[in-house]
Amino acid sequence: MTDIESGSENLLVFDRYDEEFNTLTQQIQKSLDEEPMNPYTQNLLQQCQDLLKQMALEARSLKQPKLLQRVKEYKSQHAQLVSQYERQGLLSGHGGDEEDSRRRTEDMLSNQNDSLERARRTMQETEQVALEITEELGQNRETLMSAHGRVKEVSSLTGRARRILNTMTQRALQQKMVVYAVGGGLVLAFMIMLWMMW
Repeated sequence: MTDIESGSENLLVFDRYDEEFNTLTQQIQKSLDEEPMNPYTQNLLQQCQDLLKQMALEARSLKQPKLLQRVKEYKSQHAQLVSQYERQGLLSGHGGDEEDSRRRTEDMLSNQNDSLERARRTMQETEQVALEITEELGQNRETLMSAHGRVKEVSSLTGRARRILNTMTQRALQQKMVVYAVGGGLVLAFMIMLWMMW
């Protein structure tokens, strides 16, 4: 296929897009005139936007400024239809918007009051827990002080017992030495007596 034939086919495709765009815009305008804020109108506007993207790609591939200019004009036309659709939506929903806004404000205030109440209860519970912990720490401190006193008493008793045990050990050693000395003296005296008698 030659470049000329390919370009001709692309032009035919663009022409079909052009016809489809004109048909869509007519349907959109009719829908806006008959029934504003119709979901069908929104769907047509989306189809028109998608079609414009395809037309822009096709025009760039053909590299023809006239086609690019036409796509630009179509985009402007589409933007006007979207603006008209949005204006009609604002006008038709103005009264309801005020009611919805008031309801949302009341709901927000109610939610804030609930949040404040929950926060207040949480603070009270936290304060109560803190008081209980402080009281328990005080009791534990008294218990520790009492235990420390008992440990000091036990340590004092242990020191006294150690000193008494050392004293008893020293006395036992002294008694042993006295017994050994007396026994040695008796043996020595007995041997002297035997020698003299002999």
